[in-house]
Amino acid sequence: MNRWVGIVSLRETAPPTPVHRIALAIAAARNRTSYRLAGHTVPYARMRSALRTLGQEHARHHEWGRYEYCVDLAGDFFDGGHPPTGLPSWLTNELQNLLDGRSGTPLTGERKAREAPRRTDSRPAHQRPASTRRGRTTPPEAARPARPAQSAPPATGQGPSPEPVRPYSRAERRLDVHDVTYPALCEPPVSLVGTYGQEVREIVGNTVRGWDAGPEVTAWLGLAAEHRSHLYESHHHADQVTPHVLGLLGRLGGTALDVILVDAYTRWTNPRKSAEQSGEHARRRAAADLALGAWATKQGLVRMGAGEAQHPARSVFEGVARQILGVLSLCGEHEIARRLVASVWPDLDRPSETRAEPVALAQTAFRKEGLTYEYDEEGPDHRKVFRAAVRTGTGRTAEGTGQSKKAARAAAARALLDAYPQVAAAAATERTAASAPLPAASPLPYAQPGNRHRDAVSDLAAMFELGHRADGLLAQALTHASWVHENQAAATAARQRDNQILAHHGSHVVNHLAAHVRVRQALANGLTPDEDEARILTVSDDDTARLGATLQLAEGLLTSRGESAQGRTAVSDATQAVIAAAWRVHGPRLLGRRPAVLDDWLSGLEHQHDPVTVLDAMATTYGIDYEYTYDISGPEHLKSYTATIGLRDARGRAHRWTERRPGTPGKPEAKKATAEAILDILATPINGAADDLPAPERDLLIFLLRAQLDGLGQPTERQRTRILARGDLGTDLLTTGDTEAFLAWAERVRPLLGPDNTAVGDPLRELYRQVLDDTRLGPGSLLRRMAAVPGPDVASVVRRNAADAVRRALSIGPQAASVRDVVQDWWRDQAPATSVTVRDDMRQEVFRPLPIHLGALDETLTWCGEAAEAADTRIDVELTVQDGTLHVWLGLDRVDVRAACDDFGRLLSHTLPHTDCLVGDDHVLLRLHGDLETDPLHPLAAAGMDAYASGPKDRRRLIEQVADGPAEAQDKQP
Repeated sequence: MNRWVGIVSLRETAPPTPVHRIALAIAAARNRTSYRLAGHTVPYARMRSALRTLGQEHARHHEWGRYEYCVDLAGDFFDGGHPPTGLPSWLTNELQNLLDGRSGTPLTGERKAREAPRRTDSRPAHQRPASTRRGRTTPPEAARPARPAQSAPPATGQGPSPEPVRPYSRAERRLDVHDVTYPALCEPPVSLVGTYGQEVREIVGNTVRGWDAGPEVTAWLGLAAEHRSHLYESHHHADQVTPHVLGLLGRLGGTALDVILVDAYTRWTNPRKSAEQSGEHARRRAAADLALGAWATKQGLVRMGAGEAQHPARSVFEGVARQILGVLSLCGEHEIARRLVASVWPDLDRPSETRAEPVALAQTAFRKEGLTYEYDEEGPDHRKVFRAAVRTGTGRTAEGTGQSKKAARAAAARALLDAYPQVAAAAATERTAASAPLPAASPLPYAQPGNRHRDAVSDLAAMFELGHRADGLLAQALTHASWVHENQAAATAARQRDNQILAHHGSHVVNHLAAHVRVRQALANGLTPDEDEARILTVSDDDTARLGATLQLAEGLLTSRGESAQGRTAVSDATQAVIAAAWRVHGPRLLGRRPAVLDDWLSGLEHQHDPVTVLDAMATTYGIDYEYTYDISGPEHLKSYTATIGLRDARGRAHRWTERRPGTPGKPEAKKATAEAILDILATPINGAADDLPAPERDLLIFLLRAQLDGLGQPTERQRTRILARGDLGTDLLTTGDTEAFLAWAERVRPLLGPDNTAVGDPLRELYRQVLDDTRLGPGSLLRRMAAVPGPDVASVVRRNAADAVRRALSIGPQAASVRDVVQDWWRDQAPATSVTVRDDMRQEVFRPLPIHLGALDETLTWCGEAAEAADTRIDVELTVQDGTLHVWLGLDRVDVRAACDDFGRLLSHTLPHTDCLVGDDHVLLRLHGDLETDPLHPLAAAGMDAYASGPKDRRRLIEQVADGPAEAQDKQP
């Protein structure tokens, strides 16, 4: 008896099969080279390419589960394989969209390069664009339908539209509202928190004067008082709690503090401009952080490591205070968080004293004379002292010193003001009068706003369950500054203004809502998130503009005759203003109940790096230095930026690139467009589009490829993961076993590098070996995942046994010298227990197996032999060599071959190089591809193929990390 007893399913005896059944199996495998997807036939090579593309897109969105699924499935599409037919619906839809040339999501990076290989307006920095050159893309604003004209101009003064008059049709908006349900949070470990949560709860309760938290909040408060240094010293950072948890809490607490401060500020003032509100908020935030840090210090809340406690920085205490605010918000105690801030910082609900920065005050005081600053520095690099000298146009001077230029400039300005107090007093009086806030007055809806604006306000009020309490605020949210400029009388009559103040308030509310959703999702999955899972990015204008398009705010937005209501910035500001209006009415209720449209948008936000950050990470990996410069064009109110990036590789070669974006992009948009263009061009060799590139883009691609090859050092495991996810240097082709595609990629890249750049250094060879080791036996590999499958059920046991068998094939291998030796040794051991028939048709064909092939053959024979023994049936073995490939056919009667061998065959094919294990209804066909005696490969292709054909570099690591997988899984069984 063996491990297969009770595991192998029996079935009816199979009908007799003809002699040389191996020939039929080989023919069937050769004929199976395409896949049926939704009624269409797709070649295996196309499926592999599409799955790699989708995998890279999911990796870019940090959807690692879907990334692994796509990459694993891509490895199933070798010739003769039989991939699963029941693909998940999400993958089927994405594959159909990609194969049909459609996409349901905005394309970035490599997908965009594959969809549109030519970019007509990309150019190097020194080349001026031709006047006849067309833009490469249509801006999102132009892609949307134009706003229908109103049948008559509104009485509020809005001018008639130049567009043709069309019948009015009310926009259809989704108005349903629902309660938000969050998954339960994980429980902080008692070994770390202990009773400290109760101490923190008591301190917070005493501060807010009356509050008693439940056990869940108490435990989380104990965790919030941690500093990462204490986590490291208590040895909880690796397996129970990572420091990223504290980062999530701190980020959420920071957004909660922003909202609390802006809420209080808007209750007692009505600033003239959004810049005034944002400047005052920055000052109040710094003061509140300081007060919270002092409170945490006084109460002794922070648990620090012994080293950190020697000289703790002020930021340590401020960070822990924000973590406590984050826990209160996370657990639904927003009001307690507000009361805590109010108790600690009394200035929350009253105007702060106006204290202008000395530099700004000096500029105001001496603006008629003019100011100039001169700088000098002295001292060593680690202890420099800066000296600033300020001089007016009339000869007044003063000096100041500091540890930075900014501090020295402020000291010099303060000294100048102190030297001439009368001038300073006059400037302070003038500044105070200019910044005096307007009296707060509730805005009113417009008397005759027009159908579109009125219906939008009505729909938004119903959507957010506002009734008529916020009609005036909603009307303000849909009022653009250009409309107020042209319709001043109507705005004054309704006590209205533009939506900039509301939009600034709404930006903080949106960030808080997004952070709340993100943190709840992350901490419900565990307390060991990695850097990607813990990333919370500020919501961009593109994100809020997308929500505004879903809400169809452009239909009700009031703009001037010359301003487009479809503009991204206009829609984004209106969206943030609408959310601010709802928050001013409902407050934190939006955290638990909100419109379905808003909830779907928050859940779908992708906290991913933008192209600028992706390019920065890639440049760091390959030692590329870069710098952005900007060209500005257009009038003051319609400035347009164009970004040029200067690149310099590890060898000192330089290249410049400029990307022009249609419309009037700002500086961030221009920078993003340039970074995105570089990533797109770098991706073109993957699909063979490099030959179609214009000369400027081809030159950039050559520079980038050479920079990657010359600047590659010793990337960390995390950097290798990003290299693989981006598909740099053909790594994704090797790891999915698509050697033909890798050789084709190398052949396309070779002429780009030129005859002087064909040498391949040791770093690239080592990179190929490392990414293959990571994929075959790393923590996220299919082998490790199968080895760790828990549970005593039949399928779990089979998967663990399969992982153990493949691990032996990968690491140990038989001592025999040839294929015949392996078969004979196995037959000698198997024949006493099972009837065995061996038919050897290898003849004189030359087959040169890799050492790892002998291990694969031995384990496959053992696996199928034990299955036959458990079913008390015979096993037939046939061998032949065709075109340098060894085919081994193992026939099994009265055995459910797919149930017994599918997992083993799939894992063997994924893990071992040049190995295919195909499972049929009554047989297993093992194909071992030997030395095909092809023409010598050029160095780049040879480096990849040598790494692919080699076994694991560190066999001891394999044995220690993988061999324990099944045992660990057994320990977890009930």
